[in-house]
Amino acid sequence: MVDGHSKTPKDMGESGKRRTSLSIAEMLFLLVVMFFLGPLAFSNYWGYSQSRDYLTQAAFRNIRNVAALQAAETLQFVRSAESLLPSIVMGNQHLFSIMRQWAAAKDSNQRGVLTSALQAHLAAKAREGASVAEFYVLSTDGALVASSSRGRLAGRDLSQSTCFEGSQNEGGSIGFDFDRLSPVTQAAAQSNPATGHEDTAAARDEPSLIVGAPIHDNAGDFLGVFCGRFNFDIHRQLMIAHQERTANATLYLLDDHGRIVSGSFGAQSAELFGKTFVSTSRPAPPTRRTMEGRYELKSGDEMLVAYAPIPIFDWTIVVEEPVTRALADLERLKWKAMTAGIALGGVLLACVFLVWRLVVLPLRALSHASESMANGASGETVEPRGPSELTDLAAAFNRMSLGLKDSQDLLEGRIEERTRELRESQGFLELLLDSIDQRVIVVDLELKIIQANSAALRMHGSPLLGKQCCAALENAPTPSPDCPIRRTIDTGKAISEERSQRTVNGIEPVHIETYPIFDAQGQVESVAEIGRVITEEKRLQAQMAHHEKMAAFGELAAGVAHEIGNPLAAIQSQLQLAQTDPSRTEQTLSVVEQQVDRMARILRQIVDFSRRRTNETMLTSANDVVQDVARLVEHHPRARAVSIEFELHKKLPAIRINEDHLVQVLLNLSLNSIDAIEGRGTLTFETAAEHGDLVIRVRDTGNGIPDHARDHIFEPFFSTKEQGRGTGLGLFVSKQIIESMGGQLELEESGPQGTVFLVRIATGNKNETTGSSSALT
Repeated sequence: MVDGHSKTPKDMGESGKRRTSLSIAEMLFLLVVMFFLGPLAFSNYWGYSQSRDYLTQAAFRNIRNVAALQAAETLQFVRSAESLLPSIVMGNQHLFSIMRQWAAAKDSNQRGVLTSALQAHLAAKAREGASVAEFYVLSTDGALVASSSRGRLAGRDLSQSTCFEGSQNEGGSIGFDFDRLSPVTQAAAQSNPATGHEDTAAARDEPSLIVGAPIHDNAGDFLGVFCGRFNFDIHRQLMIAHQERTANATLYLLDDHGRIVSGSFGAQSAELFGKTFVSTSRPAPPTRRTMEGRYELKSGDEMLVAYAPIPIFDWTIVVEEPVTRALADLERLKWKAMTAGIALGGVLLACVFLVWRLVVLPLRALSHASESMANGASGETVEPRGPSELTDLAAAFNRMSLGLKDSQDLLEGRIEERTRELRESQGFLELLLDSIDQRVIVVDLELKIIQANSAALRMHGSPLLGKQCCAALENAPTPSPDCPIRRTIDTGKAISEERSQRTVNGIEPVHIETYPIFDAQGQVESVAEIGRVITEEKRLQAQMAHHEKMAAFGELAAGVAHEIGNPLAAIQSQLQLAQTDPSRTEQTLSVVEQQVDRMARILRQIVDFSRRRTNETMLTSANDVVQDVARLVEHHPRARAVSIEFELHKKLPAIRINEDHLVQVLLNLSLNSIDAIEGRGTLTFETAAEHGDLVIRVRDTGNGIPDHARDHIFEPFFSTKEQGRGTGLGLFVSKQIIESMGGQLELEESGPQGTVFLVRIATGNKNETTGSSSALT
């Protein structure tokens, strides 16, 4: 149940971030792959590889053992055949007799009789051996004397045969017969009356083992050669038996020329006899060493091969086995394992599908409903299904969703009502701000004006919203270091000061008050500033300061006039005496000269003081200003009985101020002190440096200021003096002057012991003031 709410870019971004995580179905699939299918496939592959290597090595060991065993059996077979002939010849007087008679016979009839007798003897001996195919005897020149197999060797010259050539010594001979028989000879040889059984080796045209032994009588005379031809039927049966134990491997017996003599194959492969083993695209057999290896036939079949030499005869047993046959059991096991793995994987996938159907789909429905609610939809519900835990969760979600919808409807009603109230309150606030005749602006932390009343528009003549306050108010690209708004943001405190700012009338002095606006965490989030143009106030203040200054200087002028009046009166009286008594002329001139010097000194002090006054700001020594003020005050008529004292700091920092303004302040404080002590007492000037500020104290020994008047002494037109003795502007103007310098004027203490006023002025640039302090002290 999804409504028509559209997703915002933020929601789409968050949804995209959520989609980067895996779903439960994907996690289940990955778990199955990572913790079952993957390890199963790896273990099967590893087991298959290890088993393949093991079985290959086992096959190598097996064929190697078979080759060695067959080599030993072949050697035993040859040894038994080799030992049979000497045993027949040794002590065989009948054989010796026939051979001597045959050699001595002169006609063919006699030899025929001897040949028949010898043939019968040989046939009897041949029947005694199971593997004997034929016995035959050769004369001393290699001619055939008789054979147990009629007709096979008849008419042949065997003087070059292996049997004859190798048996002329005592050791005898051994070799193979690879002769091929004609069809006529084969037919004659298949039924041998002398032997009574078929000559299988001759019938099958198979190689035979030829063993020869010399015939020596008791006297040691050489009578001929006794030869025996043995077939490989029994030997081949042993090879076939070994083949069955080696997974149908093929066994070969090779002679010293690498020709195939015997093997585990049947008569259907008789064409292989006599062929060179290498001619079948196999590697050439080694000589007199055991080895094994693997190679690939032209057909692509891979073969395992083992060689076992028979060193005495330079023969070789070769056993070769196809890899597919050697690993046939492993391949069958592999397919069974794969089938079982596939079946188990199918079961697991079915389980995953069941979990996906019963768990993932309900959770996905809950997720979609939750996402719809996060995008603004309300009242979303899902169908409870799946396990009991999920149905309970779906039911709880539906109750929560419907409850949230009811709460949202109620909240929206309240928000609408509250919005209407806030809109009305905002309208009233804007009306209230616009009714204020002073500039009111609100500045954010980036010093941009975010709100301004109509008085601000009238004051500056252009809209201020969105502008930097420094550019809009002071026409500066960046805020100054002493910007009161910046200081309020940094300190969180209200600030009140005067600044020169641009208005519709040009650059005017503006009194500014800044107040921090805090957020819920108590951090400054904006600043409210109230400003008013004080050009007229400054003008009135200057007028009042001028009037107060004139009044103070008027009193000083009266004192100076009184000071000058006394010498003039003395001069006048001396001149009158000189007129009446000419003898007093010299005394009169002396008195006149003294009084004139006195008047000149007073006038010179006044002239010097007036010449030092200037309206320019300059580095000034506070001690010099204090001493100048004291010299002026001592001429005041009410200061005749006043003792003026000094407690001046010897090394004060210089201050950059308007010296005339400081003189006016100290002069006002001095005249108030003289009035307070009523012409008799002590006036003390103190200077000091405290915490980087210049401090001047004006102390008197009067009766102090009444308690009820202490909170009003800096108000304009307030005075504790008698009617006509003061304007009530002295302290008010003095306070304004000191504050315009960035300092403070305050009543430090007052009581029966006297009153102390304190003037505190910041020294400003420490490098500048320090360098000038010694010169100005």
